[in-house]
Formats: sequence, structure tokens, C-alpha cells
Amino acid sequence: MALVSVHNDLVRGIDHGLITGLVLLDLSSAFDTVDHSILLSTLTHHHAVRDSALSWFQSYLCNRTQYFSVTGNTTADFVLDCSVP
Repeated sequence: MALVSVHNDLVRGIDHGLITGLVLLDLSSAFDTVDHSILLSTLTHHHAVRDSALSWFQSYLCNRTQYFSVTGNTTADFVLDCSVP
């Protein structure tokens, strides 16, 4: 529905001879640069996340590895110290 509304607004503006533009913001990679230690520190010190909840975040974020595989060629595993899965 949002797409139809934006399209309608653009077409209506063009029909009335107005200058129209569209600016889009992609937040799909917003968490790719989040450092795990900073995130855990912020959760602890600013949001009072402690005990089992903090342990859950630590186990979810820490010691994660990633590798890439293309046409049968695979890279070595490397540790992720940033990015939120």
C-alpha cells in the first residue's frame, strides 16, 4: 500500500508540473558495524541488562564465526567481532 501511495504522489506531482523527487534510506545494513563489546557494555551500563539476560546476549553475539563459499571454494572461518546476526 505504501508503494502505491508513493507512486500516486509522484505521478500526481508530475501531472501538475511540479518538480518531484524521491529519497530512500536503506537501513538493512544498519547493524553491520555494531561492535559486540560496545553493544554489551551499553546494554549493561545504560540499560541495566544483567545476569541471565546479559549471558544470553553474550552467548548469542560472542565467538561467532563466518566463512564464504563460492563454486566449491571455501574461505577459512573468521571470528565476527561486529555485526548483529
